[in-house]
Amino acid sequence: MPGSHCDGSREKDYLPAAPGYSAVACARETVVRQLRLYLVSLCLAVGLTAGALTGPAAAATAAANPATFGPFDPRIEFQGHWARDDDLATTVNSGSLLRFRFTGDRLGAWFETESITVPAQLYVSVDGGEARLVKVDEEHKVFAEGLDPGVVHTAEIAVKDVDEYENRWLSPVQSGVVLSKIELAPLAQLVPLPTTADRRLEFYGDSITQGVMALCPRLGIDCADGTKSYAHLVGKAFGAATNQVGFGKQGIIQPGHGNVGTAAESFGFHLAGFPAEPFDPGAVVVNFGTNDAPYPSEEFAPKYLAYLRQVRAANPQALILALRPFNGTHAADIKASVAQAKDRKTVYVDTAGWLSPGDYNGGSHPSVQGHQLAAGRLVKVLEELTGWRASRPGDTASPKLAPIGMAAATCADTQLRLTFDGPLELGLKGKLQIHQVGGEVVDTIDLADAATYQRTVGGARSDYGELHKWTYQPVVVDGRTVSIHPHQRLAAGRGYYVTVEPGFFVGHPGITSPVEWTFRTRHDPKVGSTRLTVDSRGGAGFCTVQGAVDFVAEGNDHEVRIDVGPGRYRELVYVPQTKPHVTVVGAGAGRTEIGYPNNNLLNGDYAMANVPIDQAYCPRRVLAQPDRFNCWRAAMGVDADDFSMADVTVRNLTPYRGSQAEAFRGNGERIVLARVRILGYQDSLRLQGKGFVTDSYVEGDVDFVWGTGGVFVQDSELKALHAGYYNQVRNFDNGPGNVFVRVRLTRGPDAPDDSVYLGRVELSRFPTSQVVFVDSAMDSHVKTTGFQVTSPNDCAAAGQLRFWEYGSTDLAGRPIDTSARLACSRQLTVDEAAPLRDPAKVLGGWRPVVPTSRSER
Repeated sequence: MPGSHCDGSREKDYLPAAPGYSAVACARETVVRQLRLYLVSLCLAVGLTAGALTGPAAAATAAANPATFGPFDPRIEFQGHWARDDDLATTVNSGSLLRFRFTGDRLGAWFETESITVPAQLYVSVDGGEARLVKVDEEHKVFAEGLDPGVVHTAEIAVKDVDEYENRWLSPVQSGVVLSKIELAPLAQLVPLPTTADRRLEFYGDSITQGVMALCPRLGIDCADGTKSYAHLVGKAFGAATNQVGFGKQGIIQPGHGNVGTAAESFGFHLAGFPAEPFDPGAVVVNFGTNDAPYPSEEFAPKYLAYLRQVRAANPQALILALRPFNGTHAADIKASVAQAKDRKTVYVDTAGWLSPGDYNGGSHPSVQGHQLAAGRLVKVLEELTGWRASRPGDTASPKLAPIGMAAATCADTQLRLTFDGPLELGLKGKLQIHQVGGEVVDTIDLADAATYQRTVGGARSDYGELHKWTYQPVVVDGRTVSIHPHQRLAAGRGYYVTVEPGFFVGHPGITSPVEWTFRTRHDPKVGSTRLTVDSRGGAGFCTVQGAVDFVAEGNDHEVRIDVGPGRYRELVYVPQTKPHVTVVGAGAGRTEIGYPNNNLLNGDYAMANVPIDQAYCPRRVLAQPDRFNCWRAAMGVDADDFSMADVTVRNLTPYRGSQAEAFRGNGERIVLARVRILGYQDSLRLQGKGFVTDSYVEGDVDFVWGTGGVFVQDSELKALHAGYYNQVRNFDNGPGNVFVRVRLTRGPDAPDDSVYLGRVELSRFPTSQVVFVDSAMDSHVKTTGFQVTSPNDCAAAGQLRFWEYGSTDLAGRPIDTSARLACSRQLTVDEAAPLRDPAKVLGGWRPVVPTSRSER
């Protein structure tokens, strides 16, 4: 039987650290697989059944090995300002929250509490039940036990309040929530969330925005509640992803409590030393001035204007709402500053009359009722200024359905869509079923069934010949629109109807009639067609790229071109080894995008720990051991030979540091990528056989061009988003590696000088690896040493390593100083560099053919 993931042949280390191959993951996998083997051998030896392992000993063993998930797991949705490093997620803002779905019968979490002097308070809700108040006064908290282990559960953990007086800005904080990991029952899993918010709101303010004294007229954590703040309520009304940033005592001039500086000093940071990630809000609400009452107008007004300009610089497209403080402090100064800004998208909001004296607890802090009134008024303002629509009773009553009707047929691989009048919330349980006319159920989406979140893709089979199942998102909520992604393609030329149980969508009465939502599928193109068309709107032979790939015949021996229309195709795409000679051409890389949030935690090494090995083992492994389980985690994966793609963007939607996550993985011979954009973070582009990339753009941060070679990349841009590595090649023989000719190595704003290596290699495993840069331009973020060797970090052990370079310049074309390059790298001569400019000489005589664009045909 094949060995464990953790037998010493781990896939690779990466920087920055992420949970994809942690010691916890390896230990967990080892326990699971060894336990399986032990039970099997025990049964064979003494005739026991697996069910015989019961009682206190078994319970103790299980309890000792809970499943844990760190703060970078992309299946956990964080809202608000959370500073996340390798192991911890810290928030110092009331109203911040996290959501996730999970299996198993219990839920808990681990926190760092050693430095905390005033424990924060949380609200924890499971499956929409009443929120439980939890004080984070010890490192381990159990939130729920005795849950139904046979269904998928939903959890929301919201920060009620963090103390405003203790230090919550300088690490280590004395006030805040410092989350280490979520804990579930043994072998339990996180399940992908279905929700993607299409509205983004950001609030900046003082203790009022924090929710201080919302519950009762006393200062302190017990009377404060960020989830009752007007800011939290407005975000919820729009179903928006919300950053709620409120610091007690803070003003434009007045520093905040807890070592927090002024509004300008804390802006753009989660806490000291942790810059906030780009958020791109549609609207930013500013509510400062109350605490600046002691300062005269001539001092306050210019600094308020400077703050507005600071907010604008960070959010060039956002609507900025400058609120008159509820008690009117500096109202005239704020109004004048807005006028002076001369920015049509910065608006003064007059809050006079919104609240009366009875709506406060104390002199300036609104009560729960006051926050509700203010939120109601602000919702109306935002609706008028943005055109957004807040949720209202009846919004879910009569959604628009698509596809609909028997008159015009749609693709057999269609998605189902419901568009509601306002923001909606997916239910906790309930079924949506697709019936063939006549009553037979052909597919079921059951929100509470873990099996609903798995499907086959492209007929993929493991190395054992077993069908492989991916974890995926069957339901995607994007603002007012819900997309349903069936488990398989429907039959062509048939009629269907859809039923929806009440509760599948919160407030929706359901669809029970067999005549309310009907549609029919059109007939497939002619068998053997050499040109297939894809249109996400249903106006072509197929609605999805995968649908067209599936139509290509097994053992295909001729060129099949798939033309993909403009649009965003949110889908996993897999081309199996049995379907060579496929070409995919989009309408332009800026118009056709294939994307999916696939990664190591969903479908890679980590996830395969709980999958039967005969379903998990990768087919067509180039490196027998390292490649055992890492083939399933790409947004788009190709195991076929002679595959070409042009004029398409492929994006892995996994967020930053969400684990290893290829956008495109090519594992066949003679793969051509032309005029494409490959977008991700870690491992964006992986090519395992002969590959050719031209006139393209690739971005990422860690090993974002990698594989086994040989690969020729020319006339392209490689953009480093953070500190890391451009390339990691793994030559297992003395063949060609990765050769880059006339590429531009650029960087994003978060990649500092001298922070990105050209390439790296593990000498003990891949001592003959080759990385070559010829006639390439690079910015000063490239490390002066250029390359890195590990295992060992010693050029004396480099042997046949081929780190080569010729003619490198800066982005302006001036020669750069390469005198500090790694000792075991080499600057080539003119004669040595010349043959490396010819892809045929690098790739063993293969002369790649670039696909024509749609306009050229």
